[in-house]
Amino acid sequence: LAQGCGPRELQDLRDRSVGLVHTRIASVPTMADDEETLEFDFGKKKKKNKEKKDKKDEEGGDGEAKMVTTEWEKGEVYTYDELLGRLYQIIEDKNPTLGTTKKYVMKPPQVVRVGSKKVGWVNFTEICNLMKRPVEHVITFVLVEFGTEGSTTAEGQLTLKGAYKEKHVESLLRKYIREFVTCEMCKSANTGLDKDQSTRLWTVNCHNCGASRTAASIKAGYHAVTRADRRAAKNAA
Repeated sequence: LAQGCGPRELQDLRDRSVGLVHTRIASVPTMADDEETLEFDFGKKKKKNKEKKDKKDEEGGDGEAKMVTTEWEKGEVYTYDELLGRLYQIIEDKNPTLGTTKKYVMKPPQVVRVGSKKVGWVNFTEICNLMKRPVEHVITFVLVEFGTEGSTTAEGQLTLKGAYKEKHVESLLRKYIREFVTCEMCKSANTGLDKDQSTRLWTVNCHNCGASRTAASIKAGYHAVTRADRRAAKNAA
């Protein structure tokens, strides 16, 4: 083909052939280009994530809690005296006997002369039963406070050595009731006296308010040993 053509035609043929070669090279993809497109093409994945995020935003927008506003109305205002009165009324309704104090009435002691050196407390056992206290505990208290000796008879009479009058026994009885009978919280006499076996102490337990306290221990003072005491100890040995 090139032998029958002139110089200009040959030049045109060369230009056409070069253009065809360049066109074929550009149209054939290389391995490097394919690897680059596979390695760095994240357009589709980002698009999917974006679509999921948009869907979540749409769903979340529909499920959001809506604030409800209400008008606040002021209630009744109570004074301090009214609230205090309501409190006392509730206490009285729930515990009728808690807020009331009853006067503790006790029979007066009857003291008579027994010979020239002794006296007898006639209604001693009866008073112990009214106080709901053990006779031995009351005898110990009386003998320690008076600092004397005494014993009980079969009729429940307490015989004391000494010249004591009724006013002395009444004063001693008031002290015993204050320390071993009356509750310190509600001032009630409805109590019980129990002895703790572990500590060997007496406790006063109130049956009205449920309070409990440890009673004072009875401490014996100085007691002179007489000839009768020595004789009694010798006979016991």
